[in-house]
Amino acid sequence: MKKVGLFYWPLKGNVEKVALAIKERFNSEDIDVIDLSKVNAKHLFYYKNIILGSSTVGADHWEDATDDNKWYKLFHEMEADKVDLMEKNIALYGLGDQIAYPNNFVDGMERVYSHISKHNINLIGEWKNEGYTFNHSEALHNDKFRGLALDLDNDEDTMDEKIDKWLEIIKPLLK
Repeated sequence: MKKVGLFYWPLKGNVEKVALAIKERFNSEDIDVIDLSKVNAKHLFYYKNIILGSSTVGADHWEDATDDNKWYKLFHEMEADKVDLMEKNIALYGLGDQIAYPNNFVDGMERVYSHISKHNINLIGEWKNEGYTFNHSEALHNDKFRGLALDLDNDEDTMDEKIDKWLEIIKPLLK
């Protein structure tokens, strides 16, 4: 397996908790876990396999050019630098709250996908829509999420099982 770069934002919450849980399931020399405040778009070139983790919280502000919006910064650097991620395997995971925000469940994952898909990616790790209760999700296509969908606010006890099953899907593809 080639080395994996796992990039995530925001810090100190469920997205970071999942990033660290994923890291535990790899040999330490096989994965780098990095928050977006420490990278720029060129860091994506260092890895053939990339995992991107995001939340839906604040998704309505993702287009704002604020200093704390690290996704915005990365997306615009990718556009400015004309980043080509051809032959890179990209897997996504997203956090949301299907009870409090049933009309926007893991929509942040779709935001990430819509920006990175312009850069010739090979998306891996789509996730079945089974066991969730929500009204709408932009990240849902053909009854599959763009990546692993998690709700640690209401369904934290399934996190480990879902991560394990998702990694069974993507690990054989991380070549």
